[in-house]
Amino acid sequence: MDNITDSPETPNSQKHVSLLIFPLIPIVLLFSILSWYQPEGVSWQGHWIPGLDINLSFRLDGLSFLFAGLITGIGALIQFYALAYMRGDGGRFSFHLYLTLFMLSMLGLVTSDNILLLFVFWELTTITSYLLIGFNHEQNESRKKALQSLLVTGAGGLAFLAGLIFLGQMAGSYEVSVILQQTEQIADHPWFVTSLLLILLGVFTKSAQFPFHFWLPNAMAAPTPVSAYLHSATMVKAGVYLLARLSPVYSDSEVWFYALVIVGGFTAIWCALLAIKQTDLKLMLAYSTNVALGELVLLIGIGTEFALTAALLFILAHSFYKAALFMVVGNIDKATGTRDIRKLHGLRAVLVLSLVAAILAALSKSGVPPLLGFLSKEYMYKSGLEASGLITAVLMLANVFMVALAIAIIYKPFFANYQREPIVVKQVESSKGLWLPAMLLAVGSVAAPVLGLGWLNSQIIIPGVISSLPAATPDASKFWHGINLPLLLSVLTLLLGGAVYALYPRWLAKQKKAILPNAEAVFDLIMNGLMRLATWQTRCLQQKRLSNYVLMFSVVLAVILLSQPLMIAPERLMELFQLNFYEIAIALLLISAALVCTLSHSRLLAVASLSMVGFMTTLVFMLYSAADVAKTLLLVETLMVVFVVLLMRHMPRLTTVVRHSKKRRLLHAVIAGGVGLSVSALLINITAQPLDPTLAQFFANNSLPEGHGRNIVNVILVDFRAIDTLGEMIVVVIAGIAAISLLSSQNYKRAPVHSLIFTTTAQIVSTLMLVFSVYLLMRGHNEPGGGFIGALIAVIGLALLMFAKSPKYVRDRLHYSPMGIAMFGICLSFIAGLLSMAFHLPFLTGLWWKDVLPLGTPLLFDVGIYFAIIGGVMGILLRVNEVLD
Repeated sequence: MDNITDSPETPNSQKHVSLLIFPLIPIVLLFSILSWYQPEGVSWQGHWIPGLDINLSFRLDGLSFLFAGLITGIGALIQFYALAYMRGDGGRFSFHLYLTLFMLSMLGLVTSDNILLLFVFWELTTITSYLLIGFNHEQNESRKKALQSLLVTGAGGLAFLAGLIFLGQMAGSYEVSVILQQTEQIADHPWFVTSLLLILLGVFTKSAQFPFHFWLPNAMAAPTPVSAYLHSATMVKAGVYLLARLSPVYSDSEVWFYALVIVGGFTAIWCALLAIKQTDLKLMLAYSTNVALGELVLLIGIGTEFALTAALLFILAHSFYKAALFMVVGNIDKATGTRDIRKLHGLRAVLVLSLVAAILAALSKSGVPPLLGFLSKEYMYKSGLEASGLITAVLMLANVFMVALAIAIIYKPFFANYQREPIVVKQVESSKGLWLPAMLLAVGSVAAPVLGLGWLNSQIIIPGVISSLPAATPDASKFWHGINLPLLLSVLTLLLGGAVYALYPRWLAKQKKAILPNAEAVFDLIMNGLMRLATWQTRCLQQKRLSNYVLMFSVVLAVILLSQPLMIAPERLMELFQLNFYEIAIALLLISAALVCTLSHSRLLAVASLSMVGFMTTLVFMLYSAADVAKTLLLVETLMVVFVVLLMRHMPRLTTVVRHSKKRRLLHAVIAGGVGLSVSALLINITAQPLDPTLAQFFANNSLPEGHGRNIVNVILVDFRAIDTLGEMIVVVIAGIAAISLLSSQNYKRAPVHSLIFTTTAQIVSTLMLVFSVYLLMRGHNEPGGGFIGALIAVIGLALLMFAKSPKYVRDRLHYSPMGIAMFGICLSFIAGLLSMAFHLPFLTGLWWKDVLPLGTPLLFDVGIYFAIIGGVMGILLRVNEVLD
């Protein structure tokens, strides 16, 4: 007699009404898709990267409509189920967020009409599935299985990308609709087979075909709602969708036919054997998904009208019954705390509604009329008989094992009566969210063929077949074809499935003793080998000595430079003797400073010499009329001095550092001399070449009329190449965040500098520098200056105040955290870009209102740079000073 207990009531305080937004999102998307869809197809397109033929192209036809409907429809039910299943879990919001992102990624994948855009969504499904599988990240098993799925599907994704690029190059376009019109041209191309094999490699990893089948059952480490969604309507069928979508391009190839039929058929049989061996309900269902995917790959490989009709019907049927069965298994696990089929028994009295849903789903899985699974199996056998007897036998053998598995899943937990220890069962069906979604899907398996077959034919099946076989004129699928061979095969499948189930205990005992080849063990062996290689490589290269790292880098650089020695033309050498006196003086000062920095035993003298090198380089830029570059370099060198001064007190005295041997120092001198002479020769030869003035003329001619600025450098930074500047600004802020996170966040007390003159002067000078920085910011579009230079001036002024007072004093005067200021700057720059999109212009296109005020979005962008640099750099300076003091 089982012990039945009530599940604890959930307090109202734990109910998160905000979570209801997550099931509402797929519902809204589903109704939107239903309203937009037309059987002949509907398309949307927007420019993304026109120069590379990468567009935001989307198309909704019969094939994509089937998948989009399943993704959003079943996605809504899974979200409702997860609300009940994950109740009480502290990470519920993150879980629903990941699930929604996963859904949107899949939706983007099946509706993309550009293969490179499709690949972006393809990889997003890989990343989001990694987050879902590893959701219970505190468990080592979850982390391991999530990483496994990421590595397998991610590696396949690289091959898939290469195949798509080959395909786009062969067709002359990356638009799917254009590619499908170039099938003859593609078939005659020498890259045809290469692209086919690369795409198949990506598809086989994604859809868990042998020998990559092992990652999918291991994904059971995820919570049950993830399993239900992953196996029924989403990622694992992404590969199947791609095969159906690209079938018009490759289906005439024998490589395509034999690869899909052999791999799909073998996957179905092999995984059927593995499925019947399992005792965990989730693993039984997981391996049966491998079987279904193998059968779908095989059907698409056959590629006839019957085969494609069977594939579309089976996709629909499998999605319905597999999601329902997974949710029922989740209820069993939640009620009993186990999924072991050897321990479960007699649950029919407790999980009544789950049992009803499970029976209907299992009948559809077995192919019993009038359920959807029966209809798909009929057409499956029709296509098999049309192709060959061997293919029919493979399909039938796989289905026989699936019938036996369906019986075991229903009978063992619900109806079996064992003389064993009773199990404690909780009442879980008081929550409608746990049984209603499964019931709706199970009833849908009956209602779809009985009441909605006409709609399915006109809206999904016929348009879907035409999407994969454009020349086809498919007939509407029928539920009853009379007594024929496919019907007899269906009956025989049920009888043989029952016979296999009768032998199930003996089979299970034998399978436990049998040692089958294990693909996962091979994967682990490869990964262990890679880890050993990485360990050896790290031991050789990462020696924890900076001098060795610099030496290795310099040796490699010297080898590269000296591999093709550059000769300087005699006439070019003669030009060097025509230098002005001040140019020679600067060169000698640079050489002298470098030598002093290298040979000095004083830290202060070494730092001063290093600064001298930087300031002399600045002078070179000033002499050759690069005012903006000179100002920027001057300020960067000044900041470097500030950082070095902060660190100098904590560096060891140079006299205490162990000197290298004479041989090592000689080696250093030879390498340094080789690199220096080679780079000098390279620069002399480069400057001897005539420069292409095209870009310089373009910027000079367009800076004022189009960029509304006379300072060409600043106009380039904030207008013509603003997207590059935005990226560099974000890099600076990310570097600041990383540096701050690596340092302790304790509050340190620092004794301020006891100098009234220094403190007073610092306050006055820092104020003037801040005012001057704003002046440079505002004038930067027409005169030397700009947001970056102004920000560096402001940082130097604040650093001076930090030395005179304390980091806390500067933080108090800033009023906001440095990283908050940096993020505000980034937001301003993004707003500047979005304003141009509001006027139907590309992102970050400059907008000006000269007729009203001399203001424009480039100025707003420059202000964003100003705040981002101040926040990012000051965050590092303040934290370093706090930690070191």
